[in-house]
Amino acid sequence: MKITGLWNCVVLKPKLKKPLNKVVAWHDSCHLGRAGGKVYEPPRELLKAIPGIQFRELEHNREQAHCCGSVVSLIAEPPVAYKLGGMRLQEAADVNADIIAALCPCCTVQFRVAAEKNNMKIESQDLGALVARSLGYDIPDTTNYALQSWVPFEKMIDLMQPENMAGLMVELLPEIMAAMPAPLQSMMKMVKYVPGMDALMKPMMPVMMPRLMPSVMPEVMPDMLKAVEKRVPMPDYMREQLPDLMPKAMENLMPNMLPQIIPLLTPRMIEYIKKH
Repeated sequence: MKITGLWNCVVLKPKLKKPLNKVVAWHDSCHLGRAGGKVYEPPRELLKAIPGIQFRELEHNREQAHCCGSVVSLIAEPPVAYKLGGMRLQEAADVNADIIAALCPCCTVQFRVAAEKNNMKIESQDLGALVARSLGYDIPDTTNYALQSWVPFEKMIDLMQPENMAGLMVELLPEIMAAMPAPLQSMMKMVKYVPGMDALMKPMMPVMMPRLMPSVMPEVMPDMLKAVEKRVPMPDYMREQLPDLMPKAMENLMPNMLPQIIPLLTPRMIEYIKKH
């Protein structure tokens, strides 16, 4: 701590010449703080060394800091994640901060999106960018770019919700059925002709689908990529990477998602088989 303070006072502070004239609060991200590096004072010292900055402490800070709501919360329950982000931003508003600063890129983007979702005017800025601006570097604000770039990720996260993924798989039922082994296809078509076969299929699906998906997914993947592109607007560079990324993502996601998807998919698959 003493070494860090000496660094700021003797080496860095004289170089921080451009005043920023903002009220800034510091967000202790999980990874940098309580759940990771337990780094609390150095970022605060850096902010306080920037001329023109009025530093404000959030109500919940250091070991007691609240999560921004990103990553796990965002994937599991997006609306809740944005509310969590809004709660953290409200702490910044309560101390009249213009900016909530962070080092974690997930936190920075989450606060920008949460500010938009909650109609709040708090800026979210990276600590490194604030320091660089005070050093005289022209670091543009990336808020609008981050919000635009977030759209495909938000759509993809929404697609990963069980009900939406089940809907995607329903659209791909012709391809899924065609990719199944011929004996299994014949057995499933018996639903149309054998009374009670549909009731028998329901308990079979949770056992059958996890075993089938590793062999079915490679056959279905080209059509799945097209279906995803229809649902998720994405820049060209992301579209180019999708054929490499999507199979790996599905390989990791499917074992955990199938127990939630199968109850939603089974009745619609039975309905499809009866009609075709």
